[in-house]
Amino acid sequence: MDYFKQRRAYRNFKMYEASVSNGQNNLYRELLDYANDEGKLDVQFRMKNSALLSLTGLSEPGLDKARNSLVQLGLIKYVRGKKNVKPPEYRIINLYSRSAGYPTSNPTISHKSRSTGLDKVGQPVGQGGGQPVEHKELTSTDPDLTDTDSYDNDAGVTREQVINDWTNLWGFPNGVARPEIDEWLAALKPELVAYAIQIAGEHDVQSRGALKYLRAVIKGWQQRKITTLAQAKQATADHDKRLANANKPGGYSKPHRKEIMPKWAQNGASQADSKPNSSDNQQDDMSDEDFLVLVNSQEEAK
Repeated sequence: MDYFKQRRAYRNFKMYEASVSNGQNNLYRELLDYANDEGKLDVQFRMKNSALLSLTGLSEPGLDKARNSLVQLGLIKYVRGKKNVKPPEYRIINLYSRSAGYPTSNPTISHKSRSTGLDKVGQPVGQGGGQPVEHKELTSTDPDLTDTDSYDNDAGVTREQVINDWTNLWGFPNGVARPEIDEWLAALKPELVAYAIQIAGEHDVQSRGALKYLRAVIKGWQQRKITTLAQAKQATADHDKRLANANKPGGYSKPHRKEIMPKWAQNGASQADSKPNSSDNQQDDMSDEDFLVLVNSQEEAK
């Protein structure tokens, strides 16, 4: 099974086939990502309830409800486990092999009909002469449904996608991160927040440093009055260019390691200016020594 084709088919499914709650979506994405990471997209795999509860942020009743819904929607197969003996068993159902059958022009189709169509692999849900047109309409949406996680299109990024991107990198945002994400989404366009998360992922920022890293990136954008995705990408490109030049022979020496932190997030501050002071706001701006060592070591290892 192709992971990215499956993700695209799942997005199409959510848009044209069924209403998927946040809890159901979080559970499905965790199962899909785990299966992909473990090379088990085409086979059954086991996963503990405790792990899913932690990753999704769901309660036990919420997990049971979301899991049953995914089974009914034809997204997964599930075999109950035995407490303290063996974890539950899951299998991801291939969606893209039958995505052409989605009845995109018939939003009133019943839930029962959708489930019946999904239970038969390769069996189109809709029939009739209009099917080729429906498939053409579906594929025409691909530019907005790209699964490369690169935000080249300013339109279509939602809060749900931002949460999903965070979850894919560091697990479901906890009670500290979630309110800050909401604040960022209130102050900035969703595609900017999503792009900041993408940058953190590209720099291999780990979960313990994610919040501080994003605070610094977003604070730097706000200080420089960066409000569009194009401006943010240009700032990133400028920073990467400076970093590349610094690593060339004849560039500045290793003691200048603070260049590794996004200079565009520091608003052109000097190294002396970037040192933490007593202000709580300044403490958020990447001032934790352990975090600096972590990010620096990751950058040097690339």
